[in-house]
Amino acid sequence: MKVLWFEITTPKRYACNAGVLGGWQDSLEEAVMSLPEVELCVAFESNNPSDTVKKVDGITYIPMHFSYSLWDKIKSKVSWSSIEREVKEKSLAVIQSVNPDIIHVFGCEWPYGSVAPYTSVPVVIHIQGAIVPYDNALYPPKYNIWNYIKALKFNAVRILAAKLVEINNRNRAKMECRIWQDVSNYMGRTNWDHALSNVMHPGRSYYHVDETLRPLFLSSQKVWQYEKREKVKIFTTGCTTFWKGPDMMLKTAKILKHLGLDFEWSVAGHFPATLKKVVEYTEKTKFEENNVIFTGPLQPQELLDELVSSTLYVHTAYVENSPNSICEAQCLGVPVISTNVGGISTLLQNGECGYMVPANDPWQMANAIIQLSSDEKRMSELSRVEMQVAKTRHDVANIRGQLMACYKDVIEKKNA
Repeated sequence: MKVLWFEITTPKRYACNAGVLGGWQDSLEEAVMSLPEVELCVAFESNNPSDTVKKVDGITYIPMHFSYSLWDKIKSKVSWSSIEREVKEKSLAVIQSVNPDIIHVFGCEWPYGSVAPYTSVPVVIHIQGAIVPYDNALYPPKYNIWNYIKALKFNAVRILAAKLVEINNRNRAKMECRIWQDVSNYMGRTNWDHALSNVMHPGRSYYHVDETLRPLFLSSQKVWQYEKREKVKIFTTGCTTFWKGPDMMLKTAKILKHLGLDFEWSVAGHFPATLKKVVEYTEKTKFEENNVIFTGPLQPQELLDELVSSTLYVHTAYVENSPNSICEAQCLGVPVISTNVGGISTLLQNGECGYMVPANDPWQMANAIIQLSSDEKRMSELSRVEMQVAKTRHDVANIRGQLMACYKDVIEKKNA
């Protein structure tokens, strides 16, 4: 079986580095490599003109170099038409040269699914996020473009950039709607993406395929254990947009500080300065004043060390599918508290292997943090169940079987 993947990030094995981006896709490569019946080709976007086709550990890597005119680059600030055109052209050329039995696209929010009407090869999309519902949560309650205008003191350049993001998201959602209609096969793993795919394409074929995690987190001997601390250590990763709930984080931290909880809330990953400024202006308080510390991007081992030394992992998003950050925390046994949005209820099963609170309810979030962090017995039990559930869910052999069952069924239906 010859399988062609389309990715937007450079695979770690091709780049010969240990970068964070695309980590779970790199882990899925590891799983597929051990399948003797699969010949895997991975096509990916490359900004390095010296990247060429090469074979590494039995996998053929095909870098795709896109060329955009100045007008295309300007248009791409608000429209996806130029990107979609270029992706379609380059992808169809790759399909013709590889001649695969099946095409596996990562994400319906990128243009690669648009090749489906132009090829006889069956296409299956591995659902990641989805711009249609994400755009619906572009701004938290009481936020809009006016918050940017006031917070940035009428800085025309930054305000225009924020407005262009709004327009770009709307047009991206339109592109995604076409892709949902063009592709009939989907891999998912949560009740949320099952329901969404059914609404976006009634009659589609849906296959349950869980996500692989980075081996470092899945098989780590270093795991979370209860430790009595003077200070509650809260940890969060990936808070780069309003979707991730930075306002919810700040409001919750403010309540915790007001109640006198001795805590420190560390946030890993890139946090845009403009986003920070808008949230602080709107909430009339600063993150640092409320014990929130931004660590910047962390390497995988640093991230693991932070997780296992934390009291709790807290997720404040307004919309999600199945965030790997929660799954990795569960694999390490870190007690998790999250907003109840998207596919998170499939991961946590409230009260069994994590706790959920309503989105935009910092009072319940603050209460959950205080109650759980003071209950040694409950945290230890939660940790044990989380590890058991997560290690079963992300078991590589199980995922291999799910993936192959999907591939074979899609191909058989096409050939029937």
